[in-house]
Amino acid sequence: MLKIGVLATVTALAFSSTALAQPEPVSTPPASAETSAPPSSEPPPPPPPAQAPQPDSVAGVLYADKNGNGVQDPGEAVSGGFVSLLGNGDSDKRSARSDVDGKFVFRDLAPGTYAPTYTMDDGWVVHHVNAGGDLITIRANETTQVTARAERPYNEQLEVSATLDRESYRLPATAKITLNFHNIGNRKIHGIKPRCESRSRPEALGRGKGWDALLANGLTLDAGQKYTMTIDEEIPEAASLMGSVSLACAFAPNAGWNTDGPTISVQAQASGGAGAYTMVFGEDRNADARIEGDEAVEGLRVVLLDARNGAWVADATSGADGRIEFGGLPIGEYRAAVVGPWTFADSAQERVVITGKGGFGYRFLKSASPADLRVEIKLDKPRYESHETVHLELTITNTGGQTAERVWVEWVDGVSLPDEQWGEFSPYFSGGRIPAGESRTLRASGRISVITDGELAVVGAVAHLGMRDASGFRTTAGVVQTVGDLGGVVYTDENLNGRLDQGEVAADAEVWLSGGAPHTSKQLVTDAEGRFSAKGIPSGDYSISFRLAGGWIVHAEDQRSNVRIEPGEPLDLIVRAERPYTELFTATAELDKISYVLGETAKITIRFTSTAGREIRGIKAMCNFQGEVNHFGGNFDNPMPPGWGDLREGGPGVTLAAGGTKTIVVEEAVPAGAAIWQMAVLACSFGPNPVENSDVPSAFDWAAFQSGTGSLKGRLAHDRNNNHVVDPGETVTGARVLLMTDKEYGFQLAETVSDADGVMRFGELPPGEFWASVDGPWKFEGDEGRADIRGGELTERDFFVVPALHVTPPGGDQHAGGNTGGALAKTGASVLGLGALAVLLVVFGFGARVAGRRRTS
Repeated sequence: MLKIGVLATVTALAFSSTALAQPEPVSTPPASAETSAPPSSEPPPPPPPAQAPQPDSVAGVLYADKNGNGVQDPGEAVSGGFVSLLGNGDSDKRSARSDVDGKFVFRDLAPGTYAPTYTMDDGWVVHHVNAGGDLITIRANETTQVTARAERPYNEQLEVSATLDRESYRLPATAKITLNFHNIGNRKIHGIKPRCESRSRPEALGRGKGWDALLANGLTLDAGQKYTMTIDEEIPEAASLMGSVSLACAFAPNAGWNTDGPTISVQAQASGGAGAYTMVFGEDRNADARIEGDEAVEGLRVVLLDARNGAWVADATSGADGRIEFGGLPIGEYRAAVVGPWTFADSAQERVVITGKGGFGYRFLKSASPADLRVEIKLDKPRYESHETVHLELTITNTGGQTAERVWVEWVDGVSLPDEQWGEFSPYFSGGRIPAGESRTLRASGRISVITDGELAVVGAVAHLGMRDASGFRTTAGVVQTVGDLGGVVYTDENLNGRLDQGEVAADAEVWLSGGAPHTSKQLVTDAEGRFSAKGIPSGDYSISFRLAGGWIVHAEDQRSNVRIEPGEPLDLIVRAERPYTELFTATAELDKISYVLGETAKITIRFTSTAGREIRGIKAMCNFQGEVNHFGGNFDNPMPPGWGDLREGGPGVTLAAGGTKTIVVEEAVPAGAAIWQMAVLACSFGPNPVENSDVPSAFDWAAFQSGTGSLKGRLAHDRNNNHVVDPGETVTGARVLLMTDKEYGFQLAETVSDADGVMRFGELPPGEFWASVDGPWKFEGDEGRADIRGGELTERDFFVVPALHVTPPGGDQHAGGNTGGALAKTGASVLGLGALAVLLVVFGFGARVAGRRRTS
């Protein structure tokens, strides 16, 4: 993030200077005086000439232009301002302070050029005017006059904000940047220009041609004027490498020197873009930095891992020439891992960067024994009581000759251990790395879960990439069985006072217990007094649940679902049941518009209405249960946006008074995935602990998404040399290409014919994911035919085909709807009517826009 503050000390300043010529000094020798000394044969030497006073080198005045009229007025002189000069090859600063009239003087400066700085109280700033730097020139025997005008920092005169049109981009893509300017000062500001971080950050915006006019001419704003401009800029390829694209700029006149202007910083996710990389593996025996002839290594398995988290991405095996070609991979940085009796001669050769332009490199190997893990386990005690906590230590040592990649604790039995205790070695992460000859020690704690014949056996295994059999470990300890007692009463809180009153006990309620060590399950039934009891049950953790007649519910906030039984004092529970939340309050949610466009922010009005006789606290929202990309309320990868306020998980929730109503307005950017599904959906549950309580009210609403149509252009080619580049002679001309709604069972959306250059074009396509299919002796492999269309954009990419062994005309066997090809032109490009397409999208689960709106609660 760009951080630019208001500098009280400014190395750039604005001033005017004039040189005052001084008259040449004139010296008159004094008249000879008579003396009584005897005459000499030599005349006496003349007296030294009188020295003329040296003029001041710099005489200046410093004032604060409080009324903004550009001239010094009474009362504007800056007293006590600190002025420094540095320059002319001198590393020492010369300093002076301004007097009560704002005047300052520098004397005895050697001729040359000096850069001044000013420090003033209360944040006043002397700004740079000239792009080349406002320097002071000192000449011999002249006084340079300086007038330094100070004003308020530019971030007190100007406001700037910026937005991107999307929360995420999939490359190739273009961002629409909206800049909003507001002159909040009392004078016109000339030549406002940006200074962006794109110079130092390759993933940042701020370098495209759309900025040229602003950089060249700047922006002039009258006092109080507002101005909005948009800039279209292609997302840099490096943004996909970083996983995000950013825009961070400061704005000011002469922004390269004046660093006190307002700043903006916005960011969006970036992904996608595809590229390829070819590597040749072998031993460079003759040290010529090439792999030739018998130097190649055949049958080598190489795995590409995500450089950021070690996740598996792809793997391949080298051919007789030692060559491996990775294609169709997302642009980004990867780490290559060798599986087998080889390792890289230089660890730097692990790095692989996939770009849209392809790449090639030799990878030099040396013999090495495979990674070999040995695991030692230690317990903190030789003997435990069954309710005690076990502390253990795993030491994993790599005794092999290669780095062990993606090492993880595969499983552990005998003790209940949360996987997150293993950190990066957890099976839910991508695993850790252990170089050859090194060890890693892991520590964890948990409860005893299995006891066999008075003994605890802790067993498990550690695995790593390329390992056929996991490395096991085992240790034992003695266990003394302990028991405890559980009891309690269940009641229905009919008067909602939170206490057990006469007549509220719940007889014949079912109580389910499961847990302990050894594992025990019990079903209990409350007696006429609402009581239940389980005595002498094995110590340990138990899950507990309740089932009552008449629809009464025990909520998670009234009784936790897990309890622990230990020897000693019995655990006695008072279990409160009440009516379902759906009977206590209602919830509705409504979007403010029936359709949106990308970049808009939706206002969601949520209303709670109480039908209960008590206050309900801690109401929160749980939305998007399936993690869909076109739903409001976040998803699995992105938490609920801040605009949801207290309704977010981790927040305090909201309180609904007995019999009252509450209205909350939430603001959230329209999900980027709405462009794919052509609709934005709101589906939420509301209540205390909505994750655990399944009896909470829910609300639903949706809106259409207006993104316009997109288009597709690309070359159709047979990549004979597998370099993922269209080389001369590889294009496929005159081929009929269909665009389908699904890879296997889709309907035909559009068709075209590749021209003499192999180029195919589709226009006016609805946004979404579609699949190309080619007629004739060709076919697409894997995901090569996939095309992601976005509204208002031209998608450009090359499509590679391979020879088809069995030719079936695309679209010749349409499922569930027959062949639609007869209705389409066979030359040029044609598109299925969007009205008809809407029906097809409904059938195949793409969602649809229909007349009217539905809201449920």
